Amino acid sequence: MSHPELREIAESRSSAQPAEPEPLVTRAVTGLAGWAVSIFHQVEVRGGPIPNGPVMVVANHQNALIDPLVIFRVAGRPTRPLAKAPLFDQLVLGMVLRGLGGLPVYRRQDDPTQMHRNEDTFRAAIDSLLRGDALQIYPEGRSHSEPGIERVRTGAARIALAAEAERGGELGLQMVPIGLTWEQKHQFRGRVLAEIGEPFPVRPWLTPEGAEDVEAVRSLTGEIAERLERHTLVLQSTDDLELLTAADRIYSREKALHGYREHDPLVDRVPRLRRFAEALEWLRTGDPRRYEALAGKVYRVDRVSRALGAEVGVIPPRYPFRSVAEYTVREGLALLVGLPLALLGSVVWYPTWFVARWVVAWIRPERESIATYKLAISFLMAPLTIVLMGALGFLVAGVAGAGVALLGTPLLGLVALAWRERWKRVRQDAAIFLRVLTRPRLRSRLASARGELTREFDDVLERMIR
Repeated sequence: MSHPELREIAESRSSAQPAEPEPLVTRAVTGLAGWAVSIFHQVEVRGGPIPNGPVMVVANHQNALIDPLVIFRVAGRPTRPLAKAPLFDQLVLGMVLRGLGGLPVYRRQDDPTQMHRNEDTFRAAIDSLLRGDALQIYPEGRSHSEPGIERVRTGAARIALAAEAERGGELGLQMVPIGLTWEQKHQFRGRVLAEIGEPFPVRPWLTPEGAEDVEAVRSLTGEIAERLERHTLVLQSTDDLELLTAADRIYSREKALHGYREHDPLVDRVPRLRRFAEALEWLRTGDPRRYEALAGKVYRVDRVSRALGAEVGVIPPRYPFRSVAEYTVREGLALLVGLPLALLGSVVWYPTWFVARWVVAWIRPERESIATYKLAISFLMAPLTIVLMGALGFLVAGVAGAGVALLGTPLLGLVALAWRERWKRVRQDAAIFLRVLTRPRLRSRLASARGELTREFDDVLERMIR
C-alpha cells in the first residue's frame, strides 16, 4: 500500500473504521483492566516503563486477550491493542476491546472476504502513532502455547515504517519488545513475567520507499524477532520445557537460591532457565550420550518426587522438629483467624466465580481463550457484585451501611483469595510431610540424587564456559 493510497484512505474514511475512544475513558478502562489482571494472575515485571511519545510495543503471544491486559499493567501508559477481528463481534470481549481502544485485524484464516478492511485498521494505527500514542502488536499473528517465538509477520514493520515515512523520518517512533513468559496460564493465579526490552528507533530502517521497501520491512521484522527472542524462553518443545523446569527446581533448591517450598519469582527463574537452555543445547549437540544420561536422571528424580506427592525439588532433605512446630503454629493461627472473613468473602463472591465457570462451560472457547473469558466475565461481574452489596447495605443500615458494604466487599474478596492460597499451600505441605515421614529411605535417596545432579549441572555449566 503506497503513501498516496494511504492519504486517499485518510481523506475518505470507511464506515468500518473503529471510532476513536475518549482518552479519559481509555485511560480509566486500561487502568482498571490492568488492576483486574493482577488479581486474576500474578504479574511480575523486569525493565520499563515504556517511554513517552509514539511507541509500538511488540510482544509474543501466549494467552489471548490476557496478554494485552498484562501490558496495560506494566507499561506505565495506555497502549492500544490490535486484535483479531472476530473478537470484536463477541458480546463480552468485543465490549472490553472497544473500551480499550482496540483495532481489529482481519485475518485470512478468519474470513478472506474481509481482508480489504485492514487498510482502515492500518490507517487508524498510523494515525494513532502520528498523534504520539502507544500501540501494542503481536507480530506472531496468533496466540499459542509453544515455548518459543513463531514466525514473525511483517505487519508491525510495515505500519511502523509507514508512520515514520509520513513525517519524513522526524516522527521519532520507537519500538519496545516485551517478552511474556507464562506459568500455569490457564489457571487462576497463574504467573507471568513481562520483560520489557530496550526501546529502539525505527528511523534507521527508513528509506525513500518507506513501507514499500521490501528489504527494509524484512530487515526490521528480523530485528523484532531477534529482540523478542532475547526476552523470552525459546525452546524446541514442551518436553524441553519440562526437563529444564525440573532441572532448575533441583538446582535452585540445592544451591539454596530459594527455600524448598518457596515459589521463586519468575524474574529470578527465567534467566536461569535461559542459562539451562543454552547448556542443554550445548550438551545435546556436543555430547548426546551424556545428555541422554543426565536427562534420564532428572526424570527419575521427578518420578520419585511425584510418588511422594510433590513437584521435583520441593522436598527438604530433613524436617527439624522446631521448624515443623513453628510452621504449624504460625500457619494454623493465620488460617483460624482469617477463616470467618474468608468464608464471608467466599459467599459474597461465589456468584461471580460460578457465572464465569458456567459461561465458559457453555461457550466452550478455544483453550487459548479460556483465561480471557474467565477474566472478562469476572471484570463485568465484579462491579455488579459490589453495587448489589452496596444496595443491600443501604437497605439494612442506610447510607452508612452502603458505605461499609461498598468498601468492604472488595476487601472481603482479597481476604478470601489470600486465605484460599494459604490453605492450598498448607494442605499440600501437610500431605507431603506425612508421605515423607513414612518413607524416610526414599527421602534419603532423593536427597542424594539431587546433590549428585547439582554437581553434574555445575560441571556442564563450567565446561560450556571454557
